[in-house]
Amino acid sequence: MKPVPIARALDAAAAVWLPVDALRPNPRNPRAHGAEVQRLARTIVRTTWGAPIIAQAGTHRIIGGHGRLEAARLILAGIEVDGIARGGPEHRFDRSAPGPGLVPVRLVDVSDAEADAMTLADNARTLQGIDDAAALVAMATAAFSRDAPTMADMGYGAAELDALVKSAGDAVLAAAPTTGTAVTDHDAEWEGMPEFDNPNNCHRKVFVSLGSAEDATDFFRLIGQDFTEKTKSIWHPYKEDRVLEGKRWESEE
Repeated sequence: MKPVPIARALDAAAAVWLPVDALRPNPRNPRAHGAEVQRLARTIVRTTWGAPIIAQAGTHRIIGGHGRLEAARLILAGIEVDGIARGGPEHRFDRSAPGPGLVPVRLVDVSDAEADAMTLADNARTLQGIDDAAALVAMATAAFSRDAPTMADMGYGAAELDALVKSAGDAVLAAAPTTGTAVTDHDAEWEGMPEFDNPNNCHRKVFVSLGSAEDATDFFRLIGQDFTEKTKSIWHPYKEDRVLEGKRWESEE
């Protein structure tokens, strides 16, 4: 097959950026949305915008992505995520977005009947796969804590994970990572270990985005702290770095 020239491929963009008000929800959308839109909005803010909304080219009527559109509107109105006010009218849904308030949209040139068929197919459970409980538990617990808000909003909170573990049984152990420390009796492993005293209990963490080098300089001057290009986190008020050398526990045997 003859390869498509790069220039032609770039001209035929897979998706375009459109303001949310340019999109028309389908009044006959078979899937109803409710409280889960809030959870979806928080997930988008914590990560980034993923799959584009699919819409009919001639009418901008949504074929797939009604929930994402509602979530986008919530974010642009302002939403609290992990105790921090996020979003607002100047929110960019992705770093590559050409401006605030724009969402990626895949415009497809189809008839009304074809658009309805695509919407039905997007919601048809018989066209979707079956969840692998063991794989879900392995992925959810590999990078997130048991009660991570991100996982809870996705429906994989502590109680849901426990139910998945129960339903998957021994398959969870088979899906667990095989590198690192072997699965063993954790209570026995910790027997005799000294109690851990952490003097650096954190009341709250706030992520601050600094738009320029000047903004960074102004910010650290306001809080009275020094910083370098390698500064990733700080304590306020300032705390000396802990010297961890020699803190390793070794058995007396």
